[in-house]
Amino acid sequence: MSLRWDTSELNELAFDLSNAPRRIQAEAPKVFEVGANKIKKSLRRDAEGHDYLQSGFAAKVNYDRLGPLAYEIGFDDEGQGELANIAVYGSVNNAPVMQSPAYHAVLEVHNMLRHLGDEGEEAVL
Repeated sequence: MSLRWDTSELNELAFDLSNAPRRIQAEAPKVFEVGANKIKKSLRRDAEGHDYLQSGFAAKVNYDRLGPLAYEIGFDDEGQGELANIAVYGSVNNAPVMQSPAYHAVLEVHNMLRHLGDEGEEAVL
């Protein structure tokens, strides 16, 4: 009497799992780009409608892509954008009127992590 094990499905699973890191790495830059754009929009909404800030101030919020998974999000350091520190942190004569960019980033990072987790799950299953 002899036993024969069919391991073809196990071999297919092993091959599929070996490609999972590439699938996750392909989706991660998209998740980061969407997250950076949402942080920018949130920061722009926060910068609008203040009595002490001119209407063009919110337009100075931007982001620069430094790498596939690296973004710098904040105010352009020109014109009204130079007033960002006063708007965010206040001064001797003025109280802060908006949240810092870090506050907006923390709110979105949780969503980004959830999306990365979803992408990881799809890559493995």
